[in-house]
Amino acid sequence: MEKYYVFGDESGTPSKNDGISHFIYACVLIKESDLQKARELRTYISQHFLDGHVIKASNRAISKNFSKRIKILKYLCENLDFHVHSLIIDKKAIFSKGLDIKTSFIKFFQRILLNDLTGKVSSFQVFIDSTGTDEFQISLKKYLITKIPQFQTNLFSQENSYHLKSDEEEELIQLADLISNSLLMIYSESKRNANWEELFNTLEPKLLQPLVFPYNSILNQEEEEENFKVSKSIYSSVLETIERFKEGNIDKVKSAIVNHLVYISRIFPTRLIETYELKDEIKRVLNLEVSLENIRIHIRDLRYKGVLIISKAGKSGYKIAVNEQDISSYFQHYLSYIIPMLEKANIADEALKISMDSTNYSKIHKFIKALKEPDI
Repeated sequence: MEKYYVFGDESGTPSKNDGISHFIYACVLIKESDLQKARELRTYISQHFLDGHVIKASNRAISKNFSKRIKILKYLCENLDFHVHSLIIDKKAIFSKGLDIKTSFIKFFQRILLNDLTGKVSSFQVFIDSTGTDEFQISLKKYLITKIPQFQTNLFSQENSYHLKSDEEEELIQLADLISNSLLMIYSESKRNANWEELFNTLEPKLLQPLVFPYNSILNQEEEEENFKVSKSIYSSVLETIERFKEGNIDKVKSAIVNHLVYISRIFPTRLIETYELKDEIKRVLNLEVSLENIRIHIRDLRYKGVLIISKAGKSGYKIAVNEQDISSYFQHYLSYIIPMLEKANIADEALKISMDSTNYSKIHKFIKALKEPDI
């Protein structure tokens, strides 16, 4: 198997008091055979997009110019074969006091990041953007080599290695800098860009399934269902229905609910959103307190408006339908209520053996008759 070169950087800070909800590591995985091309591509981007300056998200030419960021990322994605391995850390959901210490935070999460990486590639050299004092860097490297067996040289494996470098010493780390910051603009609620979807669409073909920490983070999705795939035709149709709803909608709470459900359906399509998460999102976006019961009423109303919000039997939460499985689940959810009700109505009808002229009874009788058909 071909060796990979892995270039990693971070976006955000370990502090919970910086106003940034998430911290993100991103690693750019490049095959050894593509390494020279990657270096040439980095040089081209620097010269043609940034007047020869270093590729950094903090560069004003990028941080203040979203369209240039997109152009650079598109050029990179279209002209280089690479993958992105990422770790998304939801700082709000971390309660361990030990992780309040910056050095412990970095050691702990680099270990998680690189342990997960070893399950994706078997032969690699890792170059992570250096951080902290020289003493800390020595301590970090020693810690990771001790904790991650794949970094331990032995008779059978002497290929894997870990290096801390600045983005001037190893210029391809600059690509990870830009990508990690762009992921922050997608996944972090406090830093999410209004055009996050354009960023996501650009990077999506290169993204490996992101690792999310901790498990109780709202970004963690359900365990992926076997053979789960998004149906482009169904998902597009559902989104078109939502756009039609938005055109005539003036209710800000309903808009906040729909926007969040669409956002999650895009980045984690299998995930069900709990009612309390929608409550938190409404609070964040509108600075408005809405009860859980009122949110459920809004969900009901949205369904009456044709927005295909599904629930699944035996599970709590809501999601936007994205494939045939979701559509089936949507109807099964209602049939689980409708059929028992009709069976009760049938029992009453059989017991009474009467005929009634009311329109409602006539409709119910038709349903009862349909219930008795073999296909039902």
